[in-house]
Amino acid sequence: MKRNPHLYLWPILALPIAFVFSSYYPAKAPENTSVKVTGTSTLTHLAKLPGAVVESSGLELADKPNTYWTHNDAGNAPILYKINEQGKLLQEVTIQGATNTDWEDLAEDNQGNLYIGDMGNNSNKRKDLCIYKVSLKNGFKAQQIKFTYEDLPAGKIAKENRNFDCEAFFWQNGKLYLISKDRGAERTAKLYVLPDDAGTHTARLLSKKELNGLVTSADLSPDGRHLAVLTYGKLYLYPVAKGSTQFFSQTPRILDLPAIGQAEAVLFKDNQHLVITNEEGNLYRYAL
Repeated sequence: MKRNPHLYLWPILALPIAFVFSSYYPAKAPENTSVKVTGTSTLTHLAKLPGAVVESSGLELADKPNTYWTHNDAGNAPILYKINEQGKLLQEVTIQGATNTDWEDLAEDNQGNLYIGDMGNNSNKRKDLCIYKVSLKNGFKAQQIKFTYEDLPAGKIAKENRNFDCEAFFWQNGKLYLISKDRGAERTAKLYVLPDDAGTHTARLLSKKELNGLVTSADLSPDGRHLAVLTYGKLYLYPVAKGSTQFFSQTPRILDLPAIGQAEAVLFKDNQHLVITNEEGNLYRYAL
């Protein structure tokens, strides 16, 4: 039978078209699927977040294994949501005496106190920055840690110098460590320290580190030996000497996260695993 020679061209012609569409519309990750990311590291999509969590911006360990606290971003209700790794909503807790002006991250100390960072400052104009300290023991009643930055200039901040936003912080030994989000030049992360006690304080500048990108979350490993700093598309993993607070002094391992979207929260589940959420409502586990 004679075959039409033009038929052989269709698969070839279709290949560029198929490639374009497959690249533009990434496949939706099914739950509990794993993808190799860098070296031996593996990223696993665990679940979709519950509908109440419309814009997850912080993560912290909850009271049961494989459960987590999270919250929504700016302008939403002052509520903590407890979820599990299947994306099930287990509990909602309204924080009495708190307002969600711009909640950005969570931290926890060794006494079970949670710290909610209401420190988002996109325009670098806020004068009411604070961290809420809450505990299950006192019914999640909020105490306020109000603060300002010691290097904050008086008057209007030039656009290229807007480095007084913060979406990342963590706790260690009675101190809260804040990492700035450089909205001006997108190249410098500033590290500040605050006491973890309620009151009005000045965040003391400890160091500056060249770090390309916008920092969206951070967490210190349980053994204190690694600091994870999350940006859009990358994760910086800084080794930390035992007992040291020189968190940026060593060269980081930089992990690419191209498939994770706009990641906004990172948490060390243990010393070998991270949990990450993104604004698209997905929950991931990252095996180091």
